[in-house]
Amino acid sequence: MIENKELSREFLKALRDKYTYDPRVNYSAQWALLWCTILLLLGSIHLLSQSNFLITAVIDVLFGVIAVALYPTLGTTGTLYKDREETIAAYSKNLEKLVELKVEELHKEEKKYQTLFEIVPDGLFRVTEALEIADINVYALNLLGLPHEQVIGRRCLDIICKGKGPCKLSGLPGETATQELALPYPDGTRNYVVISCRNWEMEGKASIIGSITDISERKKLEETILENQQRLKSIFDGMDDGIFVLNQEQKIAAINRKLATVIGVLPEQVIGKHCSEVITSVCREVSQNVFQTGTKDRREIVLSYENDQEMYVDIIYAPIKNTDGRVEQVIGVLRDITEKRQMEKFLLRAERLATMGELAASIAHEINNPIGIILGFTQRLLARTSESSMDHEELGIIEHECIRCRKIISDLLDFARPSIPQKRLLQGEEVKETINNCLKLFEYECNKRGTCVTRNLDRRAMIKIDPHQFQQVLMNIILNAVQAMPKGGELRVSVPPPIYHSQYPDGLSLITIEDTGTGISPADLIHVFEPFYSTKISGTGLGLPVSKKIIEAHGGTITMNSVQGKGTTVTIELPL
Repeated sequence: MIENKELSREFLKALRDKYTYDPRVNYSAQWALLWCTILLLLGSIHLLSQSNFLITAVIDVLFGVIAVALYPTLGTTGTLYKDREETIAAYSKNLEKLVELKVEELHKEEKKYQTLFEIVPDGLFRVTEALEIADINVYALNLLGLPHEQVIGRRCLDIICKGKGPCKLSGLPGETATQELALPYPDGTRNYVVISCRNWEMEGKASIIGSITDISERKKLEETILENQQRLKSIFDGMDDGIFVLNQEQKIAAINRKLATVIGVLPEQVIGKHCSEVITSVCREVSQNVFQTGTKDRREIVLSYENDQEMYVDIIYAPIKNTDGRVEQVIGVLRDITEKRQMEKFLLRAERLATMGELAASIAHEINNPIGIILGFTQRLLARTSESSMDHEELGIIEHECIRCRKIISDLLDFARPSIPQKRLLQGEEVKETINNCLKLFEYECNKRGTCVTRNLDRRAMIKIDPHQFQQVLMNIILNAVQAMPKGGELRVSVPPPIYHSQYPDGLSLITIEDTGTGISPADLIHVFEPFYSTKISGTGLGLPVSKKIIEAHGGTITMNSVQGKGTTVTIELPL
């Protein structure tokens, strides 16, 4: 009975669920029909044989009712399952169509993915857990310069990263590693790329998704920019003019080596300092005006630098504007115009001296004859008077002053109208003889003052000069040297062998005259070759200017160096 009840419940459950299909339900219904028939037969027999007719009749009727109630349903069981089978078959057919649609969609998605994989303008590849290349697109193959069959299945480290790349599975999922590499082509050229690899998990296995980006053009652009920067820096530092750049705070943003050398600092020592601290106090005012107006400005100033020397400079301030027209920086170009100013002074002085020379020459010519007459009569009177008389002494003074006047007039004429030098080559003994003859004229004065004369005259010495004018130059310089040593000292005259170099392939003669006298102050030293400039009470200021003019007429130079309290050195250079 228990089994029959379970089968009945299962059958009824099957009736409620139209999608449930179980062959056991049909089998149980057949057994239920069989049991109900047996019970009906038994009930009929029992009805005829029992005395308690009422109870027996009720039981039997119940069994009969059950059998009658179950019997119609059993006939429809086959139909029910037939409908159910048709429904399931239709459902299966729809499911198959659905699967086909899904498969088709998957194929479309896969094709879309493959299309995107191939047309992306970057190289893409996928690497398995074993670091073998599982997939790679055409762009990556072109960058590698290899065909597809030579890449798939090969190790990433051998093909792409060349043992240097970021292909590692040790990182966390989603972690990205990037590295810049130069991939060699079979033809020997190199292609610069950036390889980015990202750890990923696919189908439960670790893998790497990577990209290859061609940066060759960017690399070339970077190299071009770097070359241009280096070229501009070379130009910036190689300029003969000093250059500086100021930011909006008027602090130095850049300075070239020329200006840094003039100031006496290293460029990195002044970067970030205010311009008024480094260059000049007027820089603040001028640069501020350029920032405000956006127009150029120009100033001429005097800079003091090492050894307290002065430099005349012309500074041009110009704005550096951005694309919006706003002044972001100011560039200053500092040009040394010291030589120009000195040349202007020289030309001005030369014009003045030319005028003075012409005037002096005309005056000297006019007074030369009267001086000669006075000197002639004075000498005649000296010859007639006794040396012990007062008149003889006074006439001697007149004679001495007349001779001095004639010397001044002669120097004036030499300075105003220098004669054309008659140059010839003096060698060895002839050089010695010329210098010794000049020194003999000062022998008495040197002995009187206790001055020692040293001669360093090489036997290979050679000088190409007018002998008469050379003697005149030596006398002017030696006289100054002797007078600079009132308490004695040492006078050295040196003439070494000629020196030869590219500028003077035929040779250059050097004549050096040194003394250990009182020396000349820096303020006086810059004027010693100017006419009529003298620190001596009785000096005319024409000896050194005349000497310089003679040496320059021979194509040479004369320079003077002096230290107060130690002495003076005069150097003459004459080409052969």
